[in-house]
Amino acid sequence: MKTILKKIAIVCVAIIAFDRVAAYLFMHLIFDKTVSGESGGTINYAIERNPHLDFLVLGASRAEHQIDPAALTALGANSYNLGIDGDNVLASALILDILVRNGVRPKTLLLQTDLFEYTTGTTQDMIDQIDRLYPYDTPLIRSYVAKAGLAEEIKYFFDLYKLNRKMLDVGYNFLKRNSVGTTTGFVPLPPIAVPPQISTTHYAYDDSSVTAQAMPLIKNICDEYGIRLIVVLPPSYGNSLFDAGGEKHMTDAFRAEGITDIVDLADIAKTPTLASADNWRDAEHMDALGAETFSKILNEKLLLSGYGNGGGK
Repeated sequence: MKTILKKIAIVCVAIIAFDRVAAYLFMHLIFDKTVSGESGGTINYAIERNPHLDFLVLGASRAEHQIDPAALTALGANSYNLGIDGDNVLASALILDILVRNGVRPKTLLLQTDLFEYTTGTTQDMIDQIDRLYPYDTPLIRSYVAKAGLAEEIKYFFDLYKLNRKMLDVGYNFLKRNSVGTTTGFVPLPPIAVPPQISTTHYAYDDSSVTAQAMPLIKNICDEYGIRLIVVLPPSYGNSLFDAGGEKHMTDAFRAEGITDIVDLADIAKTPTLASADNWRDAEHMDALGAETFSKILNEKLLLSGYGNGGGK
């Protein structure tokens, strides 16, 4: 019995040693030098090349593909759009935490978010969001790993698990690292021939959702580091993502948390120049034409609201 236990112990130690050594080499030789791609490269780009920003854009694909930082002169010139496809406000909170811990201190954070992010989610939905930020390791990420349960904590113990499914993408982006020039992070979408279809799904704001509880985290980080937080709610084609009651519940909840700088353009009636299908790739995403128009409208709203001189009000 002792022999068997000894062999098991040796195997376990060997596995852990291999995990730590392999992950360490990959992280320091490849991952840390990768500055493109949504598997951590865009975050590394901000850390390495943009530590002192007039403003930073965070959010999902509706930030990445619709908000052109170059058009937002109201907030300053030095900017970066770190929107990532599929992210929600929880991922944005974790990204902001990673950035400030690595010395990135924007004057203003422009946070894109939507009502549908705050519906009730499952534990797996939460894991899917925190998994997006692996292999970064912060106390905040670890706190959500603990909330996810023992199984996720055990998997998180292994560094190679945190790199799972990302190594090929990171490796590819590492190989082209020297060709990555200066970028604002904005990626406009080309139009498609198929007209967008209006969705009839209705959304309700859930105060108890993980995402609703993540908004105060963002506010607290911004307060701690002297970052002005501006929330922007973009429109959708035919109001596919809009629900008046849910939007009011959401914005009231934001204000109750002290988040008062809100540019609410969720109702397409507020931006009639974007109503045409020519501005949309699908019901949720504007094409390049729509993004150009929306960014100009957003800048005008920021100016009218008094956000000038590099983000000061």
